[in-house]
Amino acid sequence: MKRPELARLIDVDPNTLYRYEIGSIGVKDAMKHKIARALGVSVGYLMGGLEKDSRASEPLEPEPIVPPQLYLPVLNQEACAGNGFDWSNVETEVKEWMPWPIGESGGPVGPRKPYFVRVEGESMIGANIDDGCLILVNPNLEVRSGDIAYVKWNDRCSVKGILFYQDGRVELRPANSNFKSIWIAKNEIEYLEILGKVVRWLNMGVPKSIF
Repeated sequence: MKRPELARLIDVDPNTLYRYEIGSIGVKDAMKHKIARALGVSVGYLMGGLEKDSRASEPLEPEPIVPPQLYLPVLNQEACAGNGFDWSNVETEVKEWMPWPIGESGGPVGPRKPYFVRVEGESMIGANIDDGCLILVNPNLEVRSGDIAYVKWNDRCSVKGILFYQDGRVELRPANSNFKSIWIAKNEIEYLEILGKVVRWLNMGVPKSIF
């Protein structure tokens, strides 16, 4: 069976199936069952743990019920700095991926896939966004005044509260009194790039000992 045909049977993109094959992304148990069914084999045979002769007699295991998930790219905060980052093909720019339930991205998934950013610094600790935590950015949502956004300014990427003023200025406001706001004049707005709205945060730190 050719890859496009198998991809159609299991309802994934052929490129995703190729990445399963080369091991660049993990394969959930539910997907293993789907692939096994499409090929008419057991999961054990598919994963290489059983002899070929035993595949026909082994009953297929029921497919577990799991919420549908996406594998989303994880970027470093400064990943987009400079002009070399290709947002149109972000999947080739990163090596770290994280599963995330569909429908938990704070809005529509398309046309651009949401992504995680690993935060650097303490400028947003007042919003519970600590150094090292992950934020989920949805580039498909409109960013309005008062939202927290992932932005690019002066070839630097950062997470800031964003405020739009009637006189055309934009304020990038931190959530830490030790940091100052960045003010962008009306005639410089064209150089500000809003990369997406921050819709979730995950504190990936290790719990502190209480003893």
